[in-house]
Amino acid sequence: MADFIQTIGQQVDLSEAAQVKAGQSTASKMGDAHESFMKEVLRLIDTKEIDVSNAQSFLKMEVYNRLDEMWKSKVDLALVNIADLLRHIVEFRLSKKTPDEAPELQSMIEYLWQMKQRIEDTHDVFKF
Repeated sequence: MADFIQTIGQQVDLSEAAQVKAGQSTASKMGDAHESFMKEVLRLIDTKEIDVSNAQSFLKMEVYNRLDEMWKSKVDLALVNIADLLRHIVEFRLSKKTPDEAPELQSMIEYLWQMKQRIEDTHDVFKF
């Protein structure tokens, strides 16, 4: 406990500029799988095959329409989260204040991938 208190006591206040810099995203190369997945998602958005403001556009409707009610409910719930996350990814990627490749972006891509895979382990319902 004494070491902890000593360590805390030795901390210095950061200037406002240093705090702003510490809160900024840092550029960092994403892995190939993440980069490829992100490019595919962005391509679908750019070509208007999917629309981040219309979550239904993410779906392969021919697959979705064949699902039973339980799976439709699971997909519908996932769609809300996926749509929100896709909006954040697009905003991050388009922002001039953030790098095109960053650990935060890779984390968002990974989370999107995981949400999608939970459903697609059983039903290939998403366009990406």
